[in-house]
Amino acid sequence: MNTKLLTFIYVYESHSFSIAARELFVTQPTVSLRISQLEKELGTDLFRRTNRHDITPTNAGKLLYQQAIQLRQLWQTTQEEIRYADNNDHHLIRIGFSQTIAETIVTTFVKQMQQQFNHFDWNMTIDNSDRIAKLMAQKKLDIGIIEKPILTDANTVTRKEIAPDQLVRIGQSTGTWLIREPGSGIEHYTRLYLREADIMPKHTIVLNRNDIILELIQQGLGETIVSKSILPANCPYQELGPHFVRSLYLLHTNNFDKSMLNEIYPSLIKLINETYQAK
Repeated sequence: MNTKLLTFIYVYESHSFSIAARELFVTQPTVSLRISQLEKELGTDLFRRTNRHDITPTNAGKLLYQQAIQLRQLWQTTQEEIRYADNNDHHLIRIGFSQTIAETIVTTFVKQMQQQFNHFDWNMTIDNSDRIAKLMAQKKLDIGIIEKPILTDANTVTRKEIAPDQLVRIGQSTGTWLIREPGSGIEHYTRLYLREADIMPKHTIVLNRNDIILELIQQGLGETIVSKSILPANCPYQELGPHFVRSLYLLHTNNFDKSMLNEIYPSLIKLINETYQAK
């Protein structure tokens, strides 16, 4: 990527020439020179320098930043694709896991993939279900495994139901409910349960980490809905109705190499089913 544009991104994000210089392993005068050259090329100021330590982006700087981060992503993706373009013996698979699934299978999955499919490289993303589905739609992932029945564009992404997952209620009735962030599969089903059970929490705490939620529950802070698959040993729980046995879904882009999908699909599905049926 163009060094002046990359330097601009670092300055913009840090609001500091000196911090950008440290991050780029160059001198501060080098950073200043690159920004000045870029401003000269564009014919406009990109930053307002109110004093030695305080810089703010201009409107032109804000616009350039939005375009620059897209160019950076495009450049990184292009570099990645070029690396594998002429290498018929080595391939890259970009796979995304929603958080609960990641907690239950990723370490085992990585070990199995290394043993069985060492001709693949892997880019793994862990996020909530909505985010994984969005990255699939943008063709930034090849495969996604999520916990929520998200509608997908059938022309772009194929969705398959792959395994059941029992949701349970845990914790102490204190009036406080710990809830996953919007976009997660657990949050979706938690809201459904609270409405169905006519529960109006006195307090809610929204977190995007299952492990922290479980720790707070163990400390007696409140209640939550979680997948039975991630419960610590001997943790008491209340099973919910049959419609809270949710489905897990596998997504894959329709242009993903079918031979690669067929190669890894049986092992991946076997691992997921063994993990969740055991619970």
